[in-house]
Amino acid sequence: MKKKLLVLGAFIFATQAVAVEVISQDTVVQGSQCVGFDCTSTPEFGYSTIQLKENNLRITFDDTSSSASFPKVDWQLTANDTTNGGRNRFSIEDLTNSSEIFTMMGGAPSYSLFVGQSGDVGIGTDQPDAALHVVRSNSPVLRLEQSGTGGFPAAVWDVSANESGLQIALDGQSLLTVDSTGNVRLAGSLTAGTPASTFPDYVFNPQYRLMPLEELQDFVASNRHLPDIPSADEVGESGLNMTEFQVKLLKKVEELTLYTLQQQEEIKALQQALMQQ
Repeated sequence: MKKKLLVLGAFIFATQAVAVEVISQDTVVQGSQCVGFDCTSTPEFGYSTIQLKENNLRITFDDTSSSASFPKVDWQLTANDTTNGGRNRFSIEDLTNSSEIFTMMGGAPSYSLFVGQSGDVGIGTDQPDAALHVVRSNSPVLRLEQSGTGGFPAAVWDVSANESGLQIALDGQSLLTVDSTGNVRLAGSLTAGTPASTFPDYVFNPQYRLMPLEELQDFVASNRHLPDIPSADEVGESGLNMTEFQVKLLKKVEELTLYTLQQQEEIKALQQALMQQ
């Protein structure tokens, strides 16, 4: 009978050892904790407050909200894949939508991603000086890729820079290069400003009023610039729309042509008058 009681007691103890313990009150643990099947009786915590120790490491946030208006996405922190040959990684996963939101691979260099106090993001640096600061030992590249899966053609844009200059490339073909001395090389055409909606051919319309030369002379004497052309002060304050400026210059050339034709008619009339004397 005594032997049976001992066996029964051992069974109860073993059952209690693996049973789930529910604590319904607030709990304070003063000291470090090890959680997992591979924790030992003599753990070495160092400066760690909590250790997770086993061959499948996951922390799951299971939101049990039942109301449709409440957020209830489930999240998970995952350390390493569980398959042979899998990735050494640390990830934040959206379990509800089966998506891997953020992943860091084991062996990544220091400061692969760093967010400073001002919110500036450093890639390869812990001292970002801009909203996005990228540091590499040789020719850092910023890539913008359109995958082609959304119904639009695939495209890969690369913006790279080194001691020689800056380059913008599309699908490996250089489109724009600015060298270290400021020289610009462009693979295609250059359009400055916006397309002109009105071209000054109306100057040659018979109803167009060409400013008399005397009136033009008074305007230039008073304003120190041609009519319809911005002054130096206006350009210094507001800049210059190159398309609009080129259209205005063409208008002045056409007006100058009309002045020249008028003067030619006057010269012919004077020549004929002299010949008749």
